[in-house]
Amino acid sequence: MLPPSVLRNTLKYGVAAALAGALAMNRKDVDFVWYTLVAVVMCMDETDTRVLAASRTRVLGTVTGGVVAGLVHTILSGWIGLTVSLLLVVPLLRLLGWQSSRGLGMLVCSMLFLIEHYSQLDWVYVLNRILDTLLGIAAVLVVSYLFWPVNRLAEIRGLDGQLRASTQERLVAIRQWLKTGHAEPVAAPVAIIGSRLAQQLSRLVNDGPGQRQRWRQRGLLWERINHHSLQLQRLVRMLPQGALAGADTPWLEGLPEMLAPSPQPVVPPLAKRQSLVRLASDHGLAPLLLLAVDDELQRLVRSLHSLALASRHDDQPGPGAHRSGGPS
Repeated sequence: MLPPSVLRNTLKYGVAAALAGALAMNRKDVDFVWYTLVAVVMCMDETDTRVLAASRTRVLGTVTGGVVAGLVHTILSGWIGLTVSLLLVVPLLRLLGWQSSRGLGMLVCSMLFLIEHYSQLDWVYVLNRILDTLLGIAAVLVVSYLFWPVNRLAEIRGLDGQLRASTQERLVAIRQWLKTGHAEPVAAPVAIIGSRLAQQLSRLVNDGPGQRQRWRQRGLLWERINHHSLQLQRLVRMLPQGALAGADTPWLEGLPEMLAPSPQPVVPPLAKRQSLVRLASDHGLAPLLLLAVDDELQRLVRSLHSLALASRHDDQPGPGAHRSGGPS
C-alpha cells in the first residue's frame, strides 16, 4: 500500500501532465508537447512555495535561453551558433543574478539549435516554445493550488512531532543504556532519521514565511538538539552498559521528560564536576569520558530548554484571534 503522500504526488504529476498536454494540443502551432511536459516535471514539487520558485526559475531560464538563441541564430547556425549561445547565456544569467536558471537556459538553447531544420528557428518559433513552457507552468500552478493545496503549517507541526518522538526515543535509550543491567540489551535508534527530519523542517520553514510561532528559531534548535543528542549517544555508548545503574543520577532521570509538552519546562538539575569525578572513581569509569558526557549533556539541556520556551504558545491563539470575530 502506497503512503498517502506518495499517492498524492503521483496524482498531482498525472493530472498536471494531462492538463498541460490538453492545453498544448489545443494550440495549432505546437510541434512538440515535450516542451510543455518537461515544464511540468521540473516545476512540480511537494510544497507550494517550491512550485512557485521552480516555476519562476523555469520562466527566467526559458526566456533568457530563447532570446539569446534567437539573437545568435540571426548570425550563426549549427554547432557554432549553439556554442556561442551557451558562452553568452551563462555569464548573462550570472550577471542578472539568475544562477539557478543556468541549467534551464542551456537546455533551451540546445533544444532550439538542435531542431531538424535550422530555418525554422525564428522569433515566432522561439515565442511559441516559450508559450508552450508557460502552459506547463500554468498547469502545475492550477493543480497545486486548486486540487491539492499543501498545508505548510500542518506539515511543519507534523515534522516537529516526529522530531520530538525520535529524539525522546534516543534519550530514553541513553538512559536505559546507563541505568539497566548487562542482561537487558538496548538498541540504538537510527541516527539518520533525526537528521533527515531536521533537514526537512529547515527546508519547509526557509521556503516560506516561518516567523509564525518562531519556527525559524525552532528549526535551528532542532538541528542543535539532533547534533548534541547524537554526540551524547556516541559518548554514552563508549561507557559499559549499566555503568550508572546503582548511582543517584537525577540529571539523567528527567532528561526525556524535557520533550514532553508543558507550559513551564522543567530543567533537570545537572551534576557538578566534582561529583562526577567522585562518581567515576566509585564506579571505575574514566573520569575524562564522564566529563565529556556531561559537557555534551549540558549543551543538549540548554537547547532543549530553549526549544521548550519557544514552543510554549503552540496551543494558544494568535495575537489577532480575539479581535477577528464579532461579539459572542
